[in-house]
Amino acid sequence: MAIGSILLAILGIGLLIFLHEGGHFIAARLAGVRVEVFSLGFGPRLGGFKWRGTDFRLSAVPFGGYVMVAGQDPSDRRYPASMSLWSKSVGQRALFWSGGVIMNVLFALIVFPLVFNAGVKFPAPVAGAVPFGSASWEAGIESGERIVEVAGKPIYSFQNQMIEVALRGNRPVELLIESTDGTRRVVTARPHFDKESGLYGLGLRPAFNKDSVVLKLVEPGGPAALAGLQSGDQVLAINGQSPIEPDVIDGLGAITVKVARDGNELDVTVVPNSRVKDVPALIGVMPIANVVHGIRPGSALVERLGLQRQDQVLAVEGVPLLDGKLDRIATATGESRWLILRDGVELKLAAAASADERAKLIECVALGNQVSLQLEPTAAGAANLAGVRPGDWVKTINDTSIKDWEHLRKVVKANGDKPLRFGLLRPDPLAVTAGLHKPTGKRVTLTLTPVVTPVADPGWTLEFSTKMVEIRAESFGEAVKLGTVCSIDLVKQMYVTLKRLITGEVGAKNLGGIIRISQVSYQAAQRGPSWFWYFLALLSVNLAFVNLLPIPVLDGGHLMFLVIEKVKGSPVSTKVFGYSQVVGLVFVLLLVLFVTYNDILRLL
Repeated sequence: MAIGSILLAILGIGLLIFLHEGGHFIAARLAGVRVEVFSLGFGPRLGGFKWRGTDFRLSAVPFGGYVMVAGQDPSDRRYPASMSLWSKSVGQRALFWSGGVIMNVLFALIVFPLVFNAGVKFPAPVAGAVPFGSASWEAGIESGERIVEVAGKPIYSFQNQMIEVALRGNRPVELLIESTDGTRRVVTARPHFDKESGLYGLGLRPAFNKDSVVLKLVEPGGPAALAGLQSGDQVLAINGQSPIEPDVIDGLGAITVKVARDGNELDVTVVPNSRVKDVPALIGVMPIANVVHGIRPGSALVERLGLQRQDQVLAVEGVPLLDGKLDRIATATGESRWLILRDGVELKLAAAASADERAKLIECVALGNQVSLQLEPTAAGAANLAGVRPGDWVKTINDTSIKDWEHLRKVVKANGDKPLRFGLLRPDPLAVTAGLHKPTGKRVTLTLTPVVTPVADPGWTLEFSTKMVEIRAESFGEAVKLGTVCSIDLVKQMYVTLKRLITGEVGAKNLGGIIRISQVSYQAAQRGPSWFWYFLALLSVNLAFVNLLPIPVLDGGHLMFLVIEKVKGSPVSTKVFGYSQVVGLVFVLLLVLFVTYNDILRLL
């Protein structure tokens, strides 16, 4: 199965390259231009054959392909003008350079309707986990609810929802939501920016089939295997819980498991091993949670106070907020008083508040971590036992100055379970003055010993499958429509990604090359014929889009020069053209090396 999927993936990628270069070949022949080489791959010739003056070859470097025609370089005069590309009209040359793109688009427009006619399964546009404080939480979306429309457009998959929301940027967007009981309502969400993806989104996670969990792998000789469990068993319940949550196992005690196998139900008790290998030693701290991450509508007190997302809450009701909790608001009386930091400026907010309004505010305001060096120790962690207090600032560890939270994590991780000497600044817990957001206070030195907490190892790997929905067209016309919509959606996604890359909002580390494409192609081949051909159609549109970019060497770069020629009435100079090709080639080669480097890092 694995070898077959690999071969299928290789053949699929090869087919797209063949079609792309075939478009150039056909366009050249139609224009009467001599085609010298038709190559799959670059570099040394491995083999092939010659037909009608064209060398059809397979080359050593499998990074695409090329067609070499007479007169492709305007200075090439080896063949008669009638057989050379440089002598052809702007329209004929434009057809040659766009031939590959046309073939890629035609392939997608043919394949998409066919696969939609057969039916394609997508991750369902259903809310899984709704993170606290996210845009979806603010909008009141609940886990299990389905997103039917985004800004009036019907949604067919989870990724489709993400694309449509990302296209809106930070503007409010109307969502048609279907609850689990079938009722529908319209909500308005304001997307949040996600630094990891570089896109605006709702912050939702895909939904999983919690009632269809499988033991993907049972380790030979492990606790689960000794109890009689086997790989492939369907898990019906764990410790009496059904449907099953990913974090169902808590603690080191015995686990009761109900599984289905060959039509029979089995009840098994597994006594997990206590594992410490590969478990990191922790000190039990987190960044203090005092930044407003989300605000749900409906709180009159929030509106009167003027609280905003990204406000850093320094103090509430005259007491510094050092534990990330707003509980004290409920017990206070009279005017509600807040000290916040907004855009680097400390502000005092105050408003009259009733008991009901205070309780409503706690429900509507979500606080999150600011990822600073101001600590909040966990109750049973090493830091709390050593005397670290909420709000302490980390200055040094073992006399090494700590720059940021990521630096702190690296230092602790590299130390293992050896004692650490923390240099802290401890703010006055009773003082509510300017400077609460700055690392000031009394210097304190504490010794912390990171602790390795054993985890339960039952000797299995659970597989939670993503909730899927099959999209199947009822007629050929509907299949064509779905294919067209899908193609347009992909172009939108690539446009948004390219735009964010240029502005720096999407990290270049997200780019993938031939290795990544091969991995995804292999996964698509394993998911069945419909999904594999659907993926090839997506890749074909992707290939067309990239080749149309106005970069010298690429098809889009040549088309750009043809537009310039049409406007000015003459081609660009041979010198300008030659230099541009060198610059374009260097850029493309560096990009290939960079994305291949990214792919290798992902593998490692």
